[in-house]
Amino acid sequence: MTGRLRIRGLRLDVLTNVGRAGRTLVFEDGLNVLRADNSSGKSTSLQAIVYALGLEGMLSARREVPLAHVMTDNATLGTVDAQVLESSVEVEIENGVGERISVRRYVKSDRFSASLVQVRRVGPGAPSSPVALEEYFVRRPGAAVREAGFHTFLATFIGWDLPRVTRADGSEGLLYLETLFPFSFVEQKHGWSGIQARIPTYLGIRDVAKRSTEFILKMDAADRILERQRISSNLSRLEADWQQQVKDLSDSARRGGCALERVPTRVREGLTEDAAIPLTTVADRWVRLEEALELLTAEGAALRQRPIRTSGEAAEEVSASLRAAELRADSELATLGVVRRERALVAGEASQLELRIEALAEDLQRHKDTLTLVQLGGEIGVSLLADHVCPTCHQAVADGSDLTEHAMTAAENIAFIERQLGTYRSSLSDSRRVLDALSTRENALAESVRESRTEIRAARSTLTSENDAPSVSDVTRLVSIDARIALLSGTQEELERTRSVLRNTARDWAAQRARLDELESSDLSPEDRLKLSDIQQGLQTQLHRYSFSSLPPSQVEISPDTYRPAHEGFDLGFDLSASDMIRLIWSYLISVLAVSQARDANHLGLLIFDEPRQQETAIASYQALLQQATEQGAAGSQLIFATSETEQSLLGMLDPASCNLIALAPGEKLIQLLD
Repeated sequence: MTGRLRIRGLRLDVLTNVGRAGRTLVFEDGLNVLRADNSSGKSTSLQAIVYALGLEGMLSARREVPLAHVMTDNATLGTVDAQVLESSVEVEIENGVGERISVRRYVKSDRFSASLVQVRRVGPGAPSSPVALEEYFVRRPGAAVREAGFHTFLATFIGWDLPRVTRADGSEGLLYLETLFPFSFVEQKHGWSGIQARIPTYLGIRDVAKRSTEFILKMDAADRILERQRISSNLSRLEADWQQQVKDLSDSARRGGCALERVPTRVREGLTEDAAIPLTTVADRWVRLEEALELLTAEGAALRQRPIRTSGEAAEEVSASLRAAELRADSELATLGVVRRERALVAGEASQLELRIEALAEDLQRHKDTLTLVQLGGEIGVSLLADHVCPTCHQAVADGSDLTEHAMTAAENIAFIERQLGTYRSSLSDSRRVLDALSTRENALAESVRESRTEIRAARSTLTSENDAPSVSDVTRLVSIDARIALLSGTQEELERTRSVLRNTARDWAAQRARLDELESSDLSPEDRLKLSDIQQGLQTQLHRYSFSSLPPSQVEISPDTYRPAHEGFDLGFDLSASDMIRLIWSYLISVLAVSQARDANHLGLLIFDEPRQQETAIASYQALLQQATEQGAAGSQLIFATSETEQSLLGMLDPASCNLIALAPGEKLIQLLD
């Protein structure tokens, strides 16, 4: 076990107006039984351990001292009623590596606050000078996280590295010690009302019972849940990265006069070799970017292989080219106009779809609200329809509502609107894709028109130049080709860089998704299942040993969802007899302790029961519990029981040599006046 704690001694100190009173108790390894009559101070002594360690938050959210009046107000010392002037509790504890400390906390004092904890190192080799005193605060904000907080110190002393867990509001916080100690302490008043009845829920930790069990048993489930949350966040981030990278890819293509074919919209689609293919126009024909570069390079090479012609030599060919360019420019302008009108039309349709989706969403919410009111017994929807008023928009309805006696129900309306929303949203997505394609087409046509006009100006300049002047058309064409090649080459390099980033993003997403699928198959690792199986086996064995009778012990299981005793998938609770609930608590907590002792876990190896024989549990069952506790103590655990059984009865059930029996005489009070 990683965490380990032993209670070595407890001192109750009370200063009264008639003298000093108190009691010192010494606890050993194995089973310790504190026997005293009712109302003698047994519960006070056990709760003093909790109070000294600042763990009373497990008992209640209130800031009240959980100790009897003998420690706070007045005490009966023999035949004298004394007034308490000052009191404190001191507990000596030992961790798993043999270090011992003495922890003192005041209950009532004019000098010291109840939030102050004083710590001294004790045992062989411990310093004895006043400098050895260490002081911490408890039951204050930061007591579990700050260096001066006692619970920060205590967790380190025990050997616990407390995990961060999710709160009810979605934030993260520490798994506090108060949520873990219920595995080691059951108090008398409310602790026997159910499994972990005293686990604090007011701390706002989500699924606090599961989180504390996972830590105590050192289960992999807690890490798997946290890893799943981290992976889900990573997947969302990668999806957002993918969307931005696709946008960057499209912007790069658009700047280079290209359009992308078959662009994947979601990262799960990945980036295959035939996806997001860049296309551009060469001589009024859409070709792939690689082919365009080959065609333009070949044309440029052909132009360079022949000398630049004079205007006279090129006149006839330039005249033909001018006519072709003028026709091409007119055609491109006409096509550009059509594309622009089509884009405006599609943009209008998209805008109308957005408005329709918004209206349907509002309509859907109204119907859901109406359905809620109807389910709650409201009649407003029916009455409004009878008055020819729409139950959702509250506008007047013509007599159309009388056309049928089989109007759709609110639930049917909701389903119908949801189907409409799905259709409209799909149409809007298609419209946006068409808009992107039309925008790319518009940009490409505009660039082509610009090139055609440049060619026209060059041709006219050539035709009006001197016959022996160099052909402006040839020079311009060569310059235009070189510029286009440079633009497309740069675009190709930029697109390939972005495509490489997209491939890496898709690869990372696929790996994260595969790991998430593996984790979602089950929160429990094979080792977790073994631990729960061992607890279940120990639970069933003990239930049989304690004469559990509400149902066959073999039918009591440990739920893989809640980690608690269950029957046919439901946690065991009020369907048990009161005495069997007590037997169930004994069995469960001792089984968790035993499995933690045998396997790697974080359990303290400590179990404290205050009056375990509740609900007049049969004496035979109680004797079996004491024998089980003795065996568990011999295996290396420490158990402390407080009981009001008579000493004679205990000696009949226990071997005094196998336990530490602290027996008060009949009628004797725990707090006694000291000499």
